[in-house]
Amino acid sequence: MSTTEMVSPAELAVLPLFAGLDQTDLESLSDKAVRRILADGETLVDMDAPISEVHWLIKGQLALRVRHEHRWILVSTLHAGDMLGWSALREDPKALSTARAIGPAVLVSVQADGLLALLSGGSAKSAMLLKRLFGTATQHLDESRAQLLQLGREGVISAG
Repeated sequence: MSTTEMVSPAELAVLPLFAGLDQTDLESLSDKAVRRILADGETLVDMDAPISEVHWLIKGQLALRVRHEHRWILVSTLHAGDMLGWSALREDPKALSTARAIGPAVLVSVQADGLLALLSGGSAKSAMLLKRLFGTATQHLDESRAQLLQLGREGVISAG
């Protein structure tokens, strides 16, 4: 069973998205942030379940799977440094896939409402965070495009 621990502002500052944020913002985010430690095979989130957190995989791997026509399909394998839980930042925040640990995994989870508050602030730091977030999204889309262009080859689509 997973365990959770508090996360310090300094630990959040190490994540690329939050690098350079001021201490006040990091403290605000860390108030509701947690470190999750998952055992092999443990599920972080189930497809279609309501979600309220964005996660960064610190250690280990996660498999993202979707259910389609009564079978499970692996759509991505996430590694340390990857971000997941993007759909927590949209209207009707539900998980688009099931995330399950492949071996032990450690994640940092941040409440989406706190992140959205920073993103919508209209300040220079909000713009910086949005650019970083969209940069990560663009990278994931580019990786998906590259994977799809490998016609005739088997592999995992890594949309992130």
